[in-house]
Amino acid sequence: MELSVIIVTWNVREDILRCLNSIRENPPRDECEIIVIDNASNDGTANAVRRRFPDIRLISNDKNRGFAGANNQGFAKAAGRYVFFLNPDTVVRPGSFDVLLDFMEDRPDVGACGPRLVFEDGRIQKTVRCFPTFAGTLHRHTIFKTLGIFRPAYNKWLMKDFTYDRTADVDQIMGAALMVRRNVLEDVGPMDEQNFFMYYEEVDLCYRIKKAGLRIVFVPDAEIIHLGGRSSKQIPVEKTIMAMKSLLRFFKKYRSPVSYTLFRWLFKPVFVLNEIGNLFIYAIAYTFGFVCLSSKIRGYSVEKLKYSTKLLKLSWQQGLG
Repeated sequence: MELSVIIVTWNVREDILRCLNSIRENPPRDECEIIVIDNASNDGTANAVRRRFPDIRLISNDKNRGFAGANNQGFAKAAGRYVFFLNPDTVVRPGSFDVLLDFMEDRPDVGACGPRLVFEDGRIQKTVRCFPTFAGTLHRHTIFKTLGIFRPAYNKWLMKDFTYDRTADVDQIMGAALMVRRNVLEDVGPMDEQNFFMYYEEVDLCYRIKKAGLRIVFVPDAEIIHLGGRSSKQIPVEKTIMAMKSLLRFFKKYRSPVSYTLFRWLFKPVFVLNEIGNLFIYAIAYTFGFVCLSSKIRGYSVEKLKYSTKLLKLSWQQGLG
């Protein structure tokens, strides 16, 4: 078996059906298996996949195992020399599989690679990153962003100057479409489901692949449409909390205990301060919308107030890290 495509899905029935249909229309030239893991969806996903694509291997969980855990379930069943982790909200374009497979075949020092992802309207998605840093995180998630502190570190983390028209070595590639050699996953281990329920599991995997001395490469000649965040948009605040907790766990796993403790000591209060500031700003915006009789401003402000309030509440209840 040349390729195993592993797709984890949760309450995006129409997306996964569209994705599977695109794979059926644009398959790789060599033998391929598709493994779908449904994380206890309540929208009829499992039955729809079973009915429309009876030849696909379906694992239907009775509870949500998370992105890392479900992908590991798929990997445990996979037989391919290459494993392609693919999100359900994607549409595979002609030749994409073969471009990535040929690239990996010709370069044994490459442990993982990924295609260029685009939105439906053709805009390029920013999908490559350097590994995260303390400074970049403080800029992204705290009051330091408003103050402009650590902006260069944040820009470096997100590789703001990267052009998506060339093949290039990178630290990490978004897990929405990531091809990895099977023997590499066997050597460095699969996704770390103990630390990462959702988010940063592919960052952790890429980090371990790089530590093993292998390359990770962005390959723009392969292109896949990615609708983006269709599952996580159902839980916007919870998504933010999960992402931050996963990021902090990544730091805890790979940074020294002293540096991580000092970072946590700084991160929590400036994160809270940022959200309190947001509450103040959107309260003023709501008042302005009320005075100006603008229902649009009021509605937008109310949604932002609800978001920051719930974010503060959940971060307090669940903790971060």
